[in-house]
Amino acid sequence: MNALNKIVLGTLFLCTLSMVSCEKKAPFDTQSPDDAPLILKPYNESGTGSFTYTLANDSTPLIDSVVVTPSRYTTVNWYVDDSLVHTGTKINMCFAAGKHTLLIEAVTTVGKQTTRTGTITVLGGAPDPSENILWTGPVTLDWDAELVKVTAAELAAVPVGTTISVHFTVVEAEYHAMRITTPWWGDTPADDDLVPQVDGMDSRTSPFTFVYDDHCKALVDERGAMSVVGFGLQIDKITY
Repeated sequence: MNALNKIVLGTLFLCTLSMVSCEKKAPFDTQSPDDAPLILKPYNESGTGSFTYTLANDSTPLIDSVVVTPSRYTTVNWYVDDSLVHTGTKINMCFAAGKHTLLIEAVTTVGKQTTRTGTITVLGGAPDPSENILWTGPVTLDWDAELVKVTAAELAAVPVGTTISVHFTVVEAEYHAMRITTPWWGDTPADDDLVPQVDGMDSRTSPFTFVYDDHCKALVDERGAMSVVGFGLQIDKITY
């Protein structure tokens, strides 16, 4: 092979390599309609797979989205109180005041499915004529004594011996606790508790109730207010 032939063959080889390196490759994709569907986000670290929402009123929309796989072959359905209200990974809807059951269904084109359950609590509806409102939220507790406070003047209308109800929603956290005390609780915790700290609040049903007795009233009158502190709980309202 003479030198000219070697040059020509070498040039052809380099051109071939250049064309191969520039060839567009199809993206690697493992999704299949036969895959079992999964709801990847939001992810609940407790493992319960629950979705819990609290909305301020019936004009406040529930705005959220889910991530599912296999995304190209999965439909997401949102059921509220056993009725299909929306289809799609994103939702932006308002609901009537009250507490509603929620079920999110992910179903593939071949019928495989998975579900997540939760609740939607809508505040601000018509008040229960049998209850009096002392405080309304919602506010999430994070051991801050000033987040939820009812003054002595506001509590003056509550007769001694009345049951006070603290309505709450459990939020995702490493632990859940509530303590009903006064604004002085950081200095003298043992002397300022109307109700001592209660742990394991995630296993309790809302509302948390206690009796506003003579001891409670004396503390509130002296300290000027009742404070609800804790962690891992959203306080929705306080009634009596």
